[in-house]
Amino acid sequence: MSKNKQGKKHIHILDGMSLYTRDKSPFYWGYLNVEGEIHKKSLKTTDKKEAERLLFDWKNELLYSDKVESENSNDSNKKVSDSPKVDNTRRKALMITSSLMGAVTVAGFAVPFLSAWNPSEKAKALGASVKFDLSKLEPGAMAVVEWRRTPIFVVHQTPKALENLPKLNERVTDPVLSEGVARSTNDKFTVLKGVCTHLSCAPKYHPEVEPKPWDATWLGGFFCPCHGSMFDIVGRVFKGVPAPTNLKVPPHNFQGNTLTIGEDKT
Repeated sequence: MSKNKQGKKHIHILDGMSLYTRDKSPFYWGYLNVEGEIHKKSLKTTDKKEAERLLFDWKNELLYSDKVESENSNDSNKKVSDSPKVDNTRRKALMITSSLMGAVTVAGFAVPFLSAWNPSEKAKALGASVKFDLSKLEPGAMAVVEWRRTPIFVVHQTPKALENLPKLNERVTDPVLSEGVARSTNDKFTVLKGVCTHLSCAPKYHPEVEPKPWDATWLGGFFCPCHGSMFDIVGRVFKGVPAPTNLKVPPHNFQGNTLTIGEDKT
């Protein structure tokens, strides 16, 4: 912890993330640098652990509220590690937020989005269900849909990815796929809350099967850049990482090519 001339105490969390205190305020304050934009606000808590959790939640809210992320970004400031460049033809991480209007461009092509399906912001805040058209999602691709201000990961699984799951049974904490092969009610799609079960950071989707700096025998899945938690392609947590449990599965159901998030029965 450092202290400047104005009496502010700064606690570094990660690059672009820190907590600080003010002499005239009993609360922790949060500082975020998100893609060059500076954000500051009171977190309204005097508990350090709670302040850290709120800081990560706030960062995720800023990242997923009204933007699209692509794993193919060439911005070196967003890279988690110095790993070799991944072949973009194998990385089909399609990032979509349900509040986006119009079309988004990912990996060099435009993807139209059906904004008419989206409930109002007030309805979403109250927990209204949201719908997503699965027909636009290619095998191996992932979409991010916002529900209750939470990013929901929707992955179109490939047969090869599902075939690799038994190879990881000895490495994950909970190998039993009680929710189904893909941890959903449809064996081709996985539906997960995109929030790390450690401190609510946002895990990154890495579907490619290749050695990674965090795992030499990586078979595809999710890696959390905040504290190094690893999850397989269906969200099962690896042993020996900070995250205590699997990525959560939200209530959902399928009707043809339509996924409804927020309702577990049609």
